[in-house]
Amino acid sequence: MSDSPISVLLRAIDALDLDGATSLFTPTAEVATVYGRSGKGADQVRAVFAELMEELREAHHEVTAEWNPAPGVWLAELSAVYDLKDFSRRGPYERIVVLHMGDTGIEQVRMYGSHEQPLQDDHGGYQEVRGPHGWLPTL
Repeated sequence: MSDSPISVLLRAIDALDLDGATSLFTPTAEVATVYGRSGKGADQVRAVFAELMEELREAHHEVTAEWNPAPGVWLAELSAVYDLKDFSRRGPYERIVVLHMGDTGIEQVRMYGSHEQPLQDDHGGYQEVRGPHGWLPTL
């Protein structure tokens, strides 16, 4: 991986380093995951990442393409694989990440994926996403 802000964030996530991941964000940052989980501000951003990491034994993100089309704007295509605490594996999931970098850290991250719930499956939103084989990671 490169040293882009996206790659640095993904390395922290893959290391299950909650402090390392959240320290990259500004105090007013925003994050939105593939399944609609979002947070604004340091506490909520931390909660989004903590929720993801509490279910994981390991995470593996592989950036397949990356762009920096404007100052402070980063885009990446990646593949994500998650090993859960119950020893099951989820993925690979194809993801797109859009990141906006500020002077003091990450201001916004939005993640998009190819495994969203169907629109007709509105069972309480995207807070707890379970598929036919268990929990689906939302990052």
